[in-house]
Amino acid sequence: MKKNLLKNSIIYYFYKLLKIYRNNKPSLHFGEFGEDIFINRILKNINKGKYVDVGCYHPYKGSLTYKLYDRGWNGINIDISKTSIDLFNISRKKDINLNLAISNFDGETYYYENSPINQQNSLEDNNGIKKEIEAYKLNTLLEKNKIEKIDYLNIDAEGNDYKAISNFNFTKYEPQLITIEFNSYDMEKLINSEIHKCMTKNNYKLISKFGVTCFYSNEKDFENINKLMSV
Repeated sequence: MKKNLLKNSIIYYFYKLLKIYRNNKPSLHFGEFGEDIFINRILKNINKGKYVDVGCYHPYKGSLTYKLYDRGWNGINIDISKTSIDLFNISRKKDINLNLAISNFDGETYYYENSPINQQNSLEDNNGIKKEIEAYKLNTLLEKNKIEKIDYLNIDAEGNDYKAISNFNFTKYEPQLITIEFNSYDMEKLINSEIHKCMTKNNYKLISKFGVTCFYSNEKDFENINKLMSV
């Protein structure tokens, strides 16, 4: 039917105008490298999903979850910076926003602060001001907050990423998509890293890398994601 309608010169003229002007606006993204555009395409069929963002930093700037939140998703945002979480409490009222650290143990630890809100604040010693903070295993925190299922997990823990993911219960929570920071463009180094070995051991496949963010898909969802990516 569409083909027949487009044979009409007037309809075809307006069809061309629609095609031009409907697509003349740039894609809006919040992620530093536009990662959230890719994330939203992969997860576009989930209307009200659940995310967990470890190292959430800012509710808008650099956020890989804001577009999901704007679509009706909600979840947990975690950061070692109290100021970061204060900002989330103002702008993400449907979320659980927690000022703590995620690591491979439950207990007290220290982090190093360069400024009240800073992407370089880290559990790794970076010559910042040493401050005490409560730490949890990711599983412990999810159980404490009665989270039964996750659709998307993001980990950006500034050098502590492997510790954050190493004891995660992949089988129980089974996110469709996991993104995790890896600060190197050396793909051989990535493939041989503890992070990648942990992901593949738990049946997650590397599907892309944007900037410092690695994208891993649950193997059972891999074919569906392939179809979504086809153009």
